[in-house]
Amino acid sequence: MKQHNSTHRTRVAVLAAIAFIIMLCSFGGDDNTERFRNAALNLDKTYHTLTDEFDYWPECGIRVTGSHLASLISLTDLQQMLPYPLYLSGPHHNGQWDLGNEDEYGHYNPKAIQYLAGLAKTVVSDELFVERSKPLVDEYLYRQMHIMMVMHDALYNELTQEEREVVFRSSLETKGNDYENGGSGFSLGRLNLEDGTYVYGNVNYRFLHFWARRWGDGTIDLFYQGLSTIFKAYYPEYEYSSDVYWMSDFELEGEGWMGDGETIDTYVVIDGSELRLRLEPSTSADTFKWPDGTNRHPKVGERFMYMGETDDFYQINFHGNFVWVSKKFTHLE
Repeated sequence: MKQHNSTHRTRVAVLAAIAFIIMLCSFGGDDNTERFRNAALNLDKTYHTLTDEFDYWPECGIRVTGSHLASLISLTDLQQMLPYPLYLSGPHHNGQWDLGNEDEYGHYNPKAIQYLAGLAKTVVSDELFVERSKPLVDEYLYRQMHIMMVMHDALYNELTQEEREVVFRSSLETKGNDYENGGSGFSLGRLNLEDGTYVYGNVNYRFLHFWARRWGDGTIDLFYQGLSTIFKAYYPEYEYSSDVYWMSDFELEGEGWMGDGETIDTYVVIDGSELRLRLEPSTSADTFKWPDGTNRHPKVGERFMYMGETDDFYQINFHGNFVWVSKKFTHLE
């Protein structure tokens, strides 16, 4: 993935986390949050705010999720709600998030994040509210929060403090593009979510980069406090286990991964516009469609994990869906 896109995704990841905590906090009764009181119950009414990314909402990655959540709150409105400055330093100015900045990232004010985490705890202690809002959270935010939780818990359960700092420093120095993580030996492999979908290594490292930046600005514990409070209120059965979430070396090898945990970095790059996604490796096979019956298409230049090939087709992991694309309009990288 190009560095620019990785940077965008990471910045929107922060926006997604902040926006969701704010949405929940709006039910705390603060007069400054009046316009957000029903935000958590309107996740199905958001809109796409970024023009350089195809809209896969709600079956999407962290970038599109953040884009939709951004439609619910502006940086100016968010700052007005807080008793402390949101940022201590960084590229975000004049009421706008600078999502395209490749050189800097926002350093959050620990007091502001602590304030939000406290409000989140108050809000989700209301069992009636959680029950009422859970169907929308299930549909629109479960996946992203789940990946963020698993990623954090893997870092803190499987690594020593010294090893974890090596991983974080490597991620920050390479802007999230170093899959080797400074030789720490930490490999993310394939993450198995409990809803039957999968998340692959290249995506997992972007979530890792989110936590690396929070480690870098000193807010990682506070962010996790707020996120885990929200997630466990909706999904109290959650308990981290590498046996549950991470694919074994034996399984990885069978899926096109090396037995020592290192990935075979092979991707299918889309060359043709309006390319059809097939459910089987045949031009006569059904296409992958949106709920309204229209065909779903990848964008030119997008890269997807190579899962295998049959005759004139490559199989790819298209946002958690295994589909086929013509070799004629793609290439391997």
